[in-house]
Amino acid sequence: MNCRRFSAYLALAISCSTFVTAQPVQQPLAREQWGAPLVQVSHTNDQWIIAGKKRTVILHDTDLALEVRTGTAIWKMIASGTNDMLVKRAGKEFPIRLADAHGTQWQRFDTGFKTGVKIMLNDWGHAGALLGLRLHLTVCLEGADEELVCDVATEERDTVVRELNWPTALDARNVDYTLLPNGRGNLLPREWPKEYFPIRKITDGKIDPTDHSVLQSHVIESWSMSWWGFQRGKSAMMVICETPDDAAYQFEHPAGGPTVIGPRWLATLGRLGYLRSCRMCFFEDGNYVTMAKRYRRYAQETGLFVSLKEKIARTPDLADLIGTPHSRVGILRNLSSDSDRYDKQNPTNNYSLTTFDQRAKQLRELKARGVDRTLVYVSAWPHLGYDRQHPDPLPPPEAAGGWEGMKRFADTCKELGYPFIFHDQYRDYYADAPSYDPQFAIHEEDDSLPPKAAFGSRFGDWKEDRVPWMRHWDGGKQTYLNARFQPGHLRKNYALFFEHGVHPQGIYIDVIGYVPPDEDFNPERPATRSDAMRGQAEMLTWSRHNLGVTATEAGSDWVIPYADIVNQSGSVGKCVPLPLYNLVYHDAVLVAYGAGRTGGQKNLLLGILCGGVPELPVSETNDETLALIRKMSALHKRVALLEMTNHEFLDKERKKERTTFSDGTTVTVDWDANTVKINPDL
Repeated sequence: MNCRRFSAYLALAISCSTFVTAQPVQQPLAREQWGAPLVQVSHTNDQWIIAGKKRTVILHDTDLALEVRTGTAIWKMIASGTNDMLVKRAGKEFPIRLADAHGTQWQRFDTGFKTGVKIMLNDWGHAGALLGLRLHLTVCLEGADEELVCDVATEERDTVVRELNWPTALDARNVDYTLLPNGRGNLLPREWPKEYFPIRKITDGKIDPTDHSVLQSHVIESWSMSWWGFQRGKSAMMVICETPDDAAYQFEHPAGGPTVIGPRWLATLGRLGYLRSCRMCFFEDGNYVTMAKRYRRYAQETGLFVSLKEKIARTPDLADLIGTPHSRVGILRNLSSDSDRYDKQNPTNNYSLTTFDQRAKQLRELKARGVDRTLVYVSAWPHLGYDRQHPDPLPPPEAAGGWEGMKRFADTCKELGYPFIFHDQYRDYYADAPSYDPQFAIHEEDDSLPPKAAFGSRFGDWKEDRVPWMRHWDGGKQTYLNARFQPGHLRKNYALFFEHGVHPQGIYIDVIGYVPPDEDFNPERPATRSDAMRGQAEMLTWSRHNLGVTATEAGSDWVIPYADIVNQSGSVGKCVPLPLYNLVYHDAVLVAYGAGRTGGQKNLLLGILCGGVPELPVSETNDETLALIRKMSALHKRVALLEMTNHEFLDKERKKERTTFSDGTTVTVDWDANTVKINPDL
């Protein structure tokens, strides 16, 4: 470009620039304008203070003690202790106190939706060396309710975390009650006079020392829902475990209390692995109903809650089961001689048979007695009988009628308008199953004792190499099948049913809603607890698409999205029972209640109190029991799709209690008089 042309361009550029208007300087928006929490973070006198409009959180530098001040209540967690963390290095495990970290760094932490403090802990010493391990902790207030969210993540190198107890347990010396979600829910008074442990056997007021069952998530007896809570006067607080798959409790309740409980993060395949999170919610005026409703909202917002109305939309036949009683029929009991329950003194007690044709006859008689509709559960149909040879239970027992007899039974159910489902099982892996191969059994991390798999710890267990075994059930010697292989066996078995013209209208898959998912350390097919849950959820999903309604045992809340029906197994606990489960999930799953072998009519009264569906024996039933079954069935038709909105005790002795449903229906039970009153009447 020549000089004359360049000068012309330069003049034009200068001329144009005179028309550019200067932009005003933008002032930063106030936090409330873009939705950020109004939380201040400061540090003074060896304390970090996280101050919101409703809550103030204080963290102590020296011992990591945490307290929350909310209204007139102060909730304190115990200080860092010698058993905060269990780590493994060079093949050895040992405990670590978090506050002993030499390289602790603190700083303000703000995501834009939660605000608080981030703590980095590292440089713990052990045996003259520094551990190659770093922890990242965050403690933040979140949302308009200023709930306290605590997260922890690890950098594991040559040292791995096997167990982490953080946040620490609540100092519960001044707590009135601890709310536990074991069974259907329990209220544990601070001064409960007996030693208490939700899942282990208690004999004469003491925990059985031979029972090493681990208190962990997804076990109906210990953690049927992923929360627990505390009540002190009118104030309440609760802890929601947001990462429950590999979680457990810190727990202790000696005779006379107090109760010690807090989150415990378990390793997954040997290390902590991923971020763990819990949420603390505070109520200035609340109780166990308030806490249950907060967890219900959490379950709805995270997809854990799927209502019965939604389930009916995807499985329309479920609508016909509202108010329909359940009837259980068994075919063959035939205990293996190597079962712990085998009666050597009276061998005839080990075998009983009712043929398919005999059961069909009983159903016809039930119809003749005026039972228009019932859901029939068929158990003990495997080749060698109940709990035998799973996951390869077919063909049906020849002595019961074989395939032809089973087909006649199925045809009878169709003729009578009685839908039927099979009681099935895919976790227990029997040594005499035709397909048994030890490589598909779960392997524990090493051959150390005792085994960790549930629930051999309660019934007697052992290991062969790294495979855990037990022999308590009818089938005798068994281990546990890796859950990755469970769906394949289910599809295999039902293909054979279909081939023989047997088409059940759903399935009951035993134990998966009751016991914790299993880890498998077999390097050829490793499975985390989360992997196991995915495999079992796949079974329920396949069954819904190819069979119909889905049911499982007891129903720890991770199965709620997949299961339509649970039974009452695990029912109430060992202190003061509460319907916490029903306050959360009543209108998300059908819960069946029966008189059972020991519960009698009191269990039916409980079922009416909780708005459940009754179990109806196929045999003759006394008039009083039948009246309660009919009452429960009629009530279920009214309230099955409704939320349980309240529960209350009406006297200090807790001998009278009342539930309320969203249409205003109340159910009052008097346990001294063994009576029930429904208002408005049915």
